[in-house]
Amino acid sequence: MVLSRLACVLVPVLALLVGCGGRPLHVVLKDADHAYQRGDYAASIRDYATYVERRPDEVHIRYRYGKALIAGGQARTAVEQLNICTDVSPLNDAYLDAQAQAMYDAGEAEALQTLLARASSERGRVTDYLRQGHYAVLLGNLDEARQALITAAKLDQGASWQVQRELADFYGRVGDTPRQVRRLRMAFFLNPDNPELLAEIRRVGEVPGPTFGLRPEEIVTTATAPE
Repeated sequence: MVLSRLACVLVPVLALLVGCGGRPLHVVLKDADHAYQRGDYAASIRDYATYVERRPDEVHIRYRYGKALIAGGQARTAVEQLNICTDVSPLNDAYLDAQAQAMYDAGEAEALQTLLARASSERGRVTDYLRQGHYAVLLGNLDEARQALITAAKLDQGASWQVQRELADFYGRVGDTPRQVRRLRMAFFLNPDNPELLAEIRRVGEVPGPTFGLRPEEIVTTATAPE
């Protein structure tokens, strides 16, 4: 009788801990991670799916599952999984970045624009406006992209060279070389030793040096001069 009761307790526990092929769940997760790292996305998707099915509350693993789905070309399924992640942790930038990528890959342009505009409006962080600007460029909404990136720069108040670089890239994309160079100068002011930034400055025909840097206007005031 005691053994019978013990079996009733242990069987569900073992079922929870063991994944496909008789592997314990921690091994399933390890295999999923390794498969993802070596680019075997089909295997990683299969193992992450097994893990998430058994441990649905582990949102950080569901996020990895979503990333594997994106990499494996299953963007629409990734959107479904990553929606759960952002519902549980709405302030997690990594989850929202992945969700945005999945929606873009799935061709859900209108829903993506709505999601990112809402995130910028409700959260109002630099990363939100940068994300909105990035995807607005990809979707061809250049006015929205410009406004979002300028707002990001205002909120950043001249603290991050990456924000200035994003604006430089935007102006380069639209063919506005003077403003592109101006923002590169501001990025250089904040981070004069970054190899990637130095390469970009040289690529556009400029010479980085002691006089090239320009103090970001957002350091002085949040009211920027007309772009």
